[in-house]
Amino acid sequence: MKLKSFWHGILPAMLLSLAVGQTYAFTNFATEISTTIGCSLARVQFAFSLGIFFLGMGAAFFGKFVEKDVKGATVFGTVLFIAGLLLTQVAVRCHSLWLLYAGYGVLLGLGTGIIYISPVKTMMMWFQHRKAVASSIPIIFFGLGSTLSTFLFPLFMKQGIERVFICYAVFYLLMMGLGALLLAKPEGFSLEVAKGSADFSYANLLKDRFFVHSWLFMLLNISAGLCLIPLSKQMMNSEMIGYGKGMIMTIVALSGVFNGCGRFVFAFLSDCLKRRTNIIYFILGISLASMLVTSVWPLAIGVVLLFINSCYGAGFSVMPGILSDRFGMSDISKIHGAVLSAWGVAGLIGNNLSMMVQGRYGYHAVLWMICGLYLINIINWLLQEAIAGESAKSKSL
Repeated sequence: MKLKSFWHGILPAMLLSLAVGQTYAFTNFATEISTTIGCSLARVQFAFSLGIFFLGMGAAFFGKFVEKDVKGATVFGTVLFIAGLLLTQVAVRCHSLWLLYAGYGVLLGLGTGIIYISPVKTMMMWFQHRKAVASSIPIIFFGLGSTLSTFLFPLFMKQGIERVFICYAVFYLLMMGLGALLLAKPEGFSLEVAKGSADFSYANLLKDRFFVHSWLFMLLNISAGLCLIPLSKQMMNSEMIGYGKGMIMTIVALSGVFNGCGRFVFAFLSDCLKRRTNIIYFILGISLASMLVTSVWPLAIGVVLLFINSCYGAGFSVMPGILSDRFGMSDISKIHGAVLSAWGVAGLIGNNLSMMVQGRYGYHAVLWMICGLYLINIINWLLQEAIAGESAKSKSL
């Protein structure tokens, strides 16, 4: 059983997630793309926002496909992802911003969304007694994917920016092809009946207050992260902070490591808590405290960025376990995908909002804005807990 869980659960989850985590390395080559195709950095950065939007939409609308045929969905997601990289390369060679949006935004985003949710439920099936830790493994390697891409970028850049994405496509095709081949559900697995109702419907899900507050948590947490993470390289290089090139690259690379570690540590802690939802307060509290520090002392941005990446990733890793506790396992891919639609909306809000605020008021205003987003999110989760408490109290009467 242990050997099968590694070959058909852990290993393919690692390979698939490590590949699609490349999405978050966009900051590494955004400047080079901007220079090559002759467009402003803000317009090029929109490809990243678009990619995150379609990532969320891919996770939301292909959840049913993943439930029915996880292997077929994984193959389909791989094809979309590789096609997105290849079209991105065509966009760079043709100096076409619209092809960049279609490639890195639409195709790569959809492929990433499908691949993102495919291993999560599979891992939760293989390790039923450690759901949060199990689901965190693919999510951890998704975070580490940006670090891998950061290390690969200088090597591939020796071929010139005109060939970088072809190199990425070939490299990731090998990883994802093997992952798709190996990924499989455990034999004889029996799904528990979903709590509340055996008949799943998105209409009923939207009426569930727990789902709504979970969706808002993801929207606000991801928006806050995307206000900071895509701008991190440019912010650290600004006159306000003035880090050296070597330090910037080190912090960008370590960000992926901290992102992955945060996903595991917080998932492990959530499995240990009697009330799993309390982990949300740890995530938001650390995030707000970190941002307050850098808002007062901007030079701390490098260290703070590592903490924010940890908490940003943690939000993703703890959510599958929280949702499975509330709704059961039978429709978890659909429900998880529906929550991840917040990721898509945040992809359009976070990065673009930070670019707008930075353009008008500077980087310091962006930092305070992020503090505000974390504070609103704490209030959101307090309201969820209050509503849950009132509901439990009324049932006991």
